[in-house]
Amino acid sequence: MTAHKKHLFYTELAKLLEAGFGIRQAAAVMLDTRLPRAQAVILRALDQGLEDGRSITAAFGSSAAGVSDLERSMIGAGERGGRLAAAFQHLADYFGMLAAVRADALKRLIYPIFVLHLGIFLTVLPQPLRTVETGAGSFGGRLLLALLAAYAAGFILLTLLRALLNAAHKQVLLDRLLNRVPFVRKARGSLAMARFTKVYHMGILAGLSMVETAQSAARAAHSATLGEAGRALAVAAGEGRQLGPLMLASPAFPKAFARSYATAEQSGTLDKDLERWSAVFQSDAARAAAALATVITALLYASVLAFVAWGICSFYLSYFNALQHIGEP
Repeated sequence: MTAHKKHLFYTELAKLLEAGFGIRQAAAVMLDTRLPRAQAVILRALDQGLEDGRSITAAFGSSAAGVSDLERSMIGAGERGGRLAAAFQHLADYFGMLAAVRADALKRLIYPIFVLHLGIFLTVLPQPLRTVETGAGSFGGRLLLALLAAYAAGFILLTLLRALLNAAHKQVLLDRLLNRVPFVRKARGSLAMARFTKVYHMGILAGLSMVETAQSAARAAHSATLGEAGRALAVAAGEGRQLGPLMLASPAFPKAFARSYATAEQSGTLDKDLERWSAVFQSDAARAAAALATVITALLYASVLAFVAWGICSFYLSYFNALQHIGEP
């Protein structure tokens, strides 16, 4: 499911649970509304899993590869603490933010993509004039090949980028290298901290042990750096140590957050503090992602203009060169 569909899906589940419906009743009500196939599969698997005696968490993602660690961790904490509605609302807010960011990024890319297609057209159009080939067939074939090449290059680039980001979830060195890139650092860091604090907050509300809370938050962060730091927190929590000093000493956590956590740990207000920081990081992530989209759009637009300029200049240089040699033996 897309982020937009997950936002709607979790919003509906949270609404029904807050109204007093049980999870199986909520699933039945939603199935009666002719849900998209992917959502219906999840809810049918949930109902079957509960019928077989499994937990909500185990049954929820049993047939859906698209259910992430963040969702499983959040739902698991909500189920154990009797706060499923809050867990679903947390997920709805998070995916709503992601959906808005992606929609904004796509909207920004429309014009550069249009200019790219126009540039390919203008670059290919003069080519038959420089050869003995004429006719619409020659032009159409060249245009098709140029478009296929552009689409293939875009697909390869996106595939490599996705592989790089997925690898950064597991490799600390790669994660740190990516976090040194301007604009990327803020967007990735804020998103990872938003996931971390959301799950951590839900673990506190659900009354989970600090060991389990830190482990769940570390898995959900989708950051090798935060994952490593979270596992160290879990070890310290198992030894009965306070976690604030470790966060202050770790470069994985923003200093303002670490200081706030340390004071909240002393004052016993971790639940309120983590709720506030979760909202802060989510807002920061939205702004940083918008800034990153602006930079990427500007770079793409500049590249497209350079490509178009090269095509036009190449044509006219060839054309004037041909004029200079007219009449030569």
